[in-house]
Amino acid sequence: MTKKAIFLFLTVSLFSLTTLAQQVKFGVKGGLNISRLTNNDYAKSRAGIYLGGFARVGLTENWSIQPELVYSGQGYVADPPILDDYTVAINYINLPIMAQYHIIPEFYLEAGPQIGFRVAARVKDDGNSYDVGDGYKGLDLGLGFGLGYDFDFGLGVGARYNFGLTDVSDAREKHANSVAQFGVTYTFGKFSIRK
Repeated sequence: MTKKAIFLFLTVSLFSLTTLAQQVKFGVKGGLNISRLTNNDYAKSRAGIYLGGFARVGLTENWSIQPELVYSGQGYVADPPILDDYTVAINYINLPIMAQYHIIPEFYLEAGPQIGFRVAARVKDDGNSYDVGDGYKGLDLGLGFGLGYDFDFGLGVGARYNFGLTDVSDAREKHANSVAQFGVTYTFGKFSIRK
């Protein structure tokens, strides 16, 4: 499936949902990533950032859908037994679509699929940086699970765990992304679920 077809599907889906929805609110988000690759004995977690925007689409009294466009700094810190540690920075543009269930209007649980497009992969070692994009695949599919709390004045906090479903490395072993996210959101205008 090409990038254009995926983008077209997401755009049509978003516009279809907005016709069913009572309200759509837009916002921004950002925070801390703690990431690593699975099935790698010499990989430690790497701290990074994520920044992006979202549209929250209210559907029913308890349900909303939230498509997002997020830059995500991922990767890992390699700790081989003989060599010094070095950082592998793998950066993505991620497109998650989260279904959110509001237990109370302010507090929600969320889950949904995510597609990621690798935009860079670099090894950083002793002040030097090397492109290693050929060693990592350009597409990543995953699932996310999380929770969040929205305050009355637009600010919110949230946590999410994203785990990769696809092999992102060209190595013999399968390596998938594993990312924990902790951050804040700001919704423009007050979002309230449909009564």
